[in-house]
Amino acid sequence: MENNDIKQQVLIFSRARNNLLAVVAFTVINIILSALDAGVNFLFSATIPQVIFEICKGLDSDSGSNLFTVIGLIIAAIIIITYVVFWLLSKNLRVFILVALIFFAVDSLVLVFIILNVEFTYTFLLEIAFHGWILYYLINGVRAWSKLSGVDTDVFNTILQEAKTNK
Repeated sequence: MENNDIKQQVLIFSRARNNLLAVVAFTVINIILSALDAGVNFLFSATIPQVIFEICKGLDSDSGSNLFTVIGLIIAAIIIITYVVFWLLSKNLRVFILVALIFFAVDSLVLVFIILNVEFTYTFLLEIAFHGWILYYLINGVRAWSKLSGVDTDVFNTILQEAKTNK
């Protein structure tokens, strides 16, 4: 590959990683907002951690204790930390962008399952759009990873640093 082709693929891969990090950040914010009963929700986030937390929180409202909320928070944190691990590892072991794509695809399937089993509202269209957006960038990241398979990690990181300093 030529240097410009490598640079283009490195930037695509970097955007995929940035979108994955945004998912982590907005999911954490949504869990905090849910715990505080803020009634506000960001769309650019993972579904499974929020659903688990909400189910556990609902179980607590029936029982009157905080045990299930804590359990839900722990499970949600484990899932979110898994995304963080994928993001961190994908910097040097680029195959983890594929693992993150698979993980998020499962999350998207859960979203579709939820949508099909509850009363439909217009906000679900926005959820689907943002999940599609994230999937698009992760798929492009996987394609870039595939094209960069012969590029050494040091070369990759050097080109990435050059691209960041040129902006």
